Amino acid sequence: MEETLNPKHARFSELMWYDPAHDIIVGGVGGIGSWLTMLLGRAGYNLYLYDDDVIDETNMAGQLYKFTDIGREKAAAVKEAVYDYSENANVELCGRYEMDSEYCPIMFSCFDNMEARRLMFENWAAAPTFEGNSNVKIFIDGRMLAESFQIYAVTPGNEDKYRETLFDDSDVEEQPCSAKATSHTGATIAGMMMSILTNHLSNVKLDMNIREVPFKTTFEIPLLTFNLEL
Repeated sequence: MEETLNPKHARFSELMWYDPAHDIIVGGVGGIGSWLTMLLGRAGYNLYLYDDDVIDETNMAGQLYKFTDIGREKAAAVKEAVYDYSENANVELCGRYEMDSEYCPIMFSCFDNMEARRLMFENWAAAPTFEGNSNVKIFIDGRMLAESFQIYAVTPGNEDKYRETLFDDSDVEEQPCSAKATSHTGATIAGMMMSILTNHLSNVKLDMNIREVPFKTTFEIPLLTFNLEL
């Protein structure tokens, strides 16, 4: 029997990448992940959210939350927002990402620390070939400051190249609390991460690389410059 088109997806259902059946793990639903989860939810994906943090007033500057959400768990607030804005009820809350946490072919790292980022990546990289989905496999990592961001898109074969970008959290100079995050940068990087995913899924569907899936994407707001490394 032919599936009935979800009318909420009618405006993009003819695009090559459209397939709401994908399972996607999102690690961290703060400055990047809250915006990204909303975009993924609107596309109808089955989402598994890993975050055990609680919303406070400082999160209002850069994250997709309401003032009435202060004091709530971030993942629970995002799940509610996804349903309110898209009626997508396929969102599962999974707590803190640990060594024995789940993995799937499509994973997004939106963490604000390297330890969690490294752990999720190594779980993804060590995972056995996913049943019938080895060509779908991609790990997308977003890193953000108030007015700049970096995105790494890792596909099988690029694992060691990505590992070279990892470092200890202690090696990073702490940014002033007043220069860490903005909502427009968070929304912009989330849109780019979503676009990289849809390009990847389009290439998979056509079995040819006709859309760009750069290994590294950087954006600097002061000069409005994008740079890509393939």
